[in-house]
Amino acid sequence: MPGSWRASGNEARDALRRALGDALQEMVTLSGQVSRGFVRASRPADLARKLGPERRAREAAR
Repeated sequence: MPGSWRASGNEARDALRRALGDALQEMVTLSGQVSRGFVRASRPADLARKLGPERRAREAAR
């Protein structure tokens, strides 16, 4: 039993690392788009609204 607990812990850790890596890549991409003026928003909520449908479409395509 302890071995399977370790394996599931490692799998969870790997999944978290992948999710963090994906989030960081998305932030870098978004930062570049904002700095080049492709995405304009006066508040973070506006930015989330603009990117929400795009993000859901990207996730659905995976």
